[in-house]
Amino acid sequence: MHELSWPRRLELGARAGVVGGVASSLLLWLLVEPAISRAILLEEAGRRGHHEGSTDHEHAEIVTRLQQQIGGTIAVVVVALLLGVAFAVTYARVSQRLPGSTDLGRSLSLAGMAFTILAVAPALAVPANPPGVGRPETVNERTATYLLVIVLSTLCVVVVLALHNTMQNSGLPTEQRWLATSAAVVGGAVIVLVIPHIQEPIPAGMPADLLWEFRVGSLAQLAGMWATIGVVHGFLVHRTRAQLRARRSVATA
Repeated sequence: MHELSWPRRLELGARAGVVGGVASSLLLWLLVEPAISRAILLEEAGRRGHHEGSTDHEHAEIVTRLQQQIGGTIAVVVVALLLGVAFAVTYARVSQRLPGSTDLGRSLSLAGMAFTILAVAPALAVPANPPGVGRPETVNERTATYLLVIVLSTLCVVVVLALHNTMQNSGLPTEQRWLATSAAVVGGAVIVLVIPHIQEPIPAGMPADLLWEFRVGSLAQLAGMWATIGVVHGFLVHRTRAQLRARRSVATA
């Protein structure tokens, strides 16, 4: 295996993160922003109805909606870049323990785990909500639950990988190895599901289809980001290793 230098690994991770951020931004505009815009219109309509007849003048917006959208898009790309770097570091540490026989396969495996840990599992306990849904007084509780789910999910994945590798090295039949691993996965899912879920009251004027459009769109956005990071990172690592092999072959010829 041709090892890559750390600066090179970080560069590849950053490049994969930027591409993943662009893909995530596109999905944000296509799938999530329409739901956010609808939710804001409903929230503003409800607020106007609540204050109808009041003599108070509405305050001008400090930040326009367009500025929020542009800032959010930039933030998505920056966060994805940082996640891409963290992804590259993690891959360098655990690549030999990941399922898959190629860099692309192992990279996709790690991306799938990251999506499960950082997106799917927390969404089970703390579902994403559009503007107008959620009580300010539960912010700390939601944040603590969100982080707890991520920590427990990470521990479950670590245990599953360790168990699978240990059984693989012990020479047990494939069926027994995967049965034990499946049992560990189910155990992890049970841990996540028994964590107290935070149920926020849904306003009467919030359509159910809008709520689910936002939640599904948010998960799809994250899925697109992680899938893109996994594919691009795996491709870049594979291509870089191939280039190193070609250069060493020429040097030793």
